[in-house]
Amino acid sequence: MNEITEKIKAFFQGNDIPVFGIAPASSLETEPAGYRPSDLLAGATSILCVGIPFPKGVFQAPGKAEQMYWRAAAIYYRHLDAILMRASLVIEETGGTAVPVYG
Repeated sequence: MNEITEKIKAFFQGNDIPVFGIAPASSLETEPAGYRPSDLLAGATSILCVGIPFPKGVFQAPGKAEQMYWRAAAIYYRHLDAILMRASLVIEETGGTAVPVYG
């Protein structure tokens, strides 16, 4: 593995991100315009995907499942935003360029 990959792996392990993957940006270049990696960052060579668990209990709250879901989703996405921003900085510290995107 190269230096950036090792730093990203260590970063995610140190921040309780149990699932992540790296793929060539070219694997998504057939997506519709506006959704291609090169549409978001010219010259993109890789994409990084992350996953964190979502508590099942959120969906089991009697009478308040929808309210609980939206609150948990807001927290979940805020957390992902912060993690992706920091991961972008880790990449840039090693000489790369990154943009945090989720969707």
